[in-house]
Amino acid sequence: MSKKSIFFIVLSCSFIYALTNEEQYLETRRQQLEVQTREFDEAKQALEAYRASFEALQKERFEALAKKEAELNATLTKIEQTKAENEELLRRSEANLKAINSKTSDRVKEIYSQMKDTAIADVLSAMDAEEASKIMLSLDSRKISGVLSKMQAAKASELTLLLKKQGDLNASSE
Repeated sequence: MSKKSIFFIVLSCSFIYALTNEEQYLETRRQQLEVQTREFDEAKQALEAYRASFEALQKERFEALAKKEAELNATLTKIEQTKAENEELLRRSEANLKAINSKTSDRVKEIYSQMKDTAIADVLSAMDAEEASKIMLSLDSRKISGVLSKMQAAKASELTLLLKKQGDLNASSE
């Protein structure tokens, strides 16, 4: 065999070997790319699953928060209604108390107006001075002067000062 033939055979073998190596390299590379593609697909699916679960959790929390907010608003509304009802009850109670006090005062005034000055002086002298002065304020000024004239001077003086003080308070509150 000649050198040319040997050279040609060696060259052909080298070429065949290079093609075989190239095919093996390409096949290995293709397999690696397939593995990477699968890994990317799995990672993408995991990410999408995570995103979906995160969105579901966020939606659940938002709904729970909205529910709590609605409950709080309902409670606040109920509190405001109760407050308004209580204020109305308080207003009515105060009006009733004023009416009762007015009737009581009118009744006391009527009773004391019919009594004699000496009897009134005896009763009021035995009472607490502030209560006695409140009763006296409900009487006419002529009746008050008659009652004070029938009392002991010390008690009459004390009641006069209290009447003046209560009169000043009534004048300043109006």
